[in-house]
Amino acid sequence: MVDGEADAGVHEWHRTVRGWHVAFAVLAALTCVLVTTNDEPGGSRRYAALGVLLALVGWYVAVGARALLREPGPVGRLYVLGAVPLTVALFALDPVGSIMLFLLYPHVWALLPMRRAVVVTVVAVVSTGLVMVGGSGWWLEVSVTAVVGLVVALALGVWITRVIEQSRQRAQLVAELEATRAELAEVSRRAGAMSERERLAHDVHDTLAQGFASVLLLLQAAETASDLDAARHHICRAQTTARENLAEARALIADLAPPALHGGSLPDALAQLVERLSGDLDVRPELTVVGRPRVLLADHDVVLLRVAQEALANVRRHAGASCVDVSLRYEEEAVVLRVADDGRGFDPSTVVGGFGLPGMRSRVEQVGGAFSVTPGAPAGTVVEARL
Repeated sequence: MVDGEADAGVHEWHRTVRGWHVAFAVLAALTCVLVTTNDEPGGSRRYAALGVLLALVGWYVAVGARALLREPGPVGRLYVLGAVPLTVALFALDPVGSIMLFLLYPHVWALLPMRRAVVVTVVAVVSTGLVMVGGSGWWLEVSVTAVVGLVVALALGVWITRVIEQSRQRAQLVAELEATRAELAEVSRRAGAMSERERLAHDVHDTLAQGFASVLLLLQAAETASDLDAARHHICRAQTTARENLAEARALIADLAPPALHGGSLPDALAQLVERLSGDLDVRPELTVVGRPRVLLADHDVVLLRVAQEALANVRRHAGASCVDVSLRYEEEAVVLRVADDGRGFDPSTVVGGFGLPGMRSRVEQVGGAFSVTPGAPAGTVVEARL
């Protein structure tokens, strides 16, 4: 714990601070009992040891507990600066004070950078060794004990440092994963919004825009009609188309299936489209259903109907065709919609942008289907969607 990555670095350590508080209270109480009941030190030394222990407890409550909740810094250094001499003094007054060393070393390594922790640990071990030498005079035994104590303290410190470093790395990883998840959620939200905008654009183009174009063509035809009956016929068709457009608009707002599919099948909806084209421009359309009709997924019905709407709208606006063949073929593992006309045709590779052919292709491919536009024989265009 040597860098400034505070929150991530001490995350796991903070979770154990309450345990350290309990451990300090238990060991301090045990030390107090043992010092009080120990017969070796005299009365004055016993009271002095209890006074130092009380000072150490107060120092921990006032500074140490706060330092353990913060990143390594001035508060931690201040606590160690007071805790080390107090603990050594307690040990000098009564050997029972060595119990508090079990807490001092973890605190040192948790609150100081590694190099400083090593220095402080060596100073503490040497100081306690000198106290032992002063009390017994046995240099060899004390030296061995001091070396063993130093090795154990350093090993414990390195272990604590590694645990905290691993905790810091895990906390950083969790933070990065959470940030990545938030970014992915935002990207997904934007992609969903973009997909929804494209879907609405395609729906508006395939329904409302085409319907308005039909109304305009019918009104123009009524305006140039040679007799009143023909004009009324075109106006009646325009009114019908306008009503259908209104129903489509309401369905789009409510995010419902196309009105033509309400209470009917896909072949029925295609029959309505073919009939409308015949009434609009006097084109001779033909609808053929091959195979036994079956219930499809709702989005497949919608996709095939929208493709048929767009293909027939293109025939009406661009093809100049006199005959249109619409076929719906139910195969064993697929359903194929085919719209063929005998009009002037075009080169599909020259189409750039717009919502027509690209929109049809996008719709079909989004549900895992195949879409193609090819020249007809001997003339015209063939649009095919396979789901």
